[in-house]
Amino acid sequence: MHSLLDLARAHGSLLVFGFSFLENAGLPVPALAVLVLAGCLMVEGPVSLPLTLLAATVGALIPDLSWYFFGRAKGRATLYLFCKLSLNPDSCVGRTERLFRSRTAFTILTSKLIPGLNTLVPPLAGVLEMPVWKYVLLDVAGSLLWAGLGVGLGLAFGVSVLSNLESIQRVLFWLMAALVALYAITKLLYRRYLVRRYSVPRIEPDRLSQLISAGNNILVVDLRNEDAYLRSSVAVPGAIRIPPAEFDRHTHLLSKEKDIILYCT
Repeated sequence: MHSLLDLARAHGSLLVFGFSFLENAGLPVPALAVLVLAGCLMVEGPVSLPLTLLAATVGALIPDLSWYFFGRAKGRATLYLFCKLSLNPDSCVGRTERLFRSRTAFTILTSKLIPGLNTLVPPLAGVLEMPVWKYVLLDVAGSLLWAGLGVGLGLAFGVSVLSNLESIQRVLFWLMAALVALYAITKLLYRRYLVRRYSVPRIEPDRLSQLISAGNNILVVDLRNEDAYLRSSVAVPGAIRIPPAEFDRHTHLLSKEKDIILYCT
């Protein structure tokens, strides 16, 4: 940590720019912690407040705009790159899109304060073809809010944090390691629980076609993700469409008098 402190004292703005760029590009680096460190060092005087805020904002804007244009060019498939660690990527994308559509400005302004959301919002803005000038203005404002929060915490607790930085570092390291391990184990166990608890028999397409042709009392639910659904020109005859992220909101459509067949990707 002493080497990091020395680097921050000598090149605080450059360090902030690098961490801001890497985190907003999608890498798991603690940019907010570096902003807090920069704020702490402002108490001593070697780090400039305006340059730190500028570095954090520019460092965030460059990858954000890159993801924005990537999402605009590649479409919805881009979004699933950021939800691969979710147990349900379709639900992850669906929830974020609903939030974005209903509270666009609020979502962009606060996205950097919510882990995971900060990398999903830029390509989503591109996919939904939000005007680039509007996105840039909101993204810059959100970046300044995020950077100001980190620096403000450092300024508020700078003296006490610097004097105990070595011990705080060790505690945070082991806490982070424990949280990562707990997260991985929880995901694995929960995934196994879902498979064992909710696994159902599979039906082949030919058999389903026979049941539909014979007029059997069945209900087919189209649960394909949005990308697959929008790119496809075919569907199972008579199937009702329910987006995966909205399944729990449409259970009233599922008749208890029929055998239900879920159709997904």
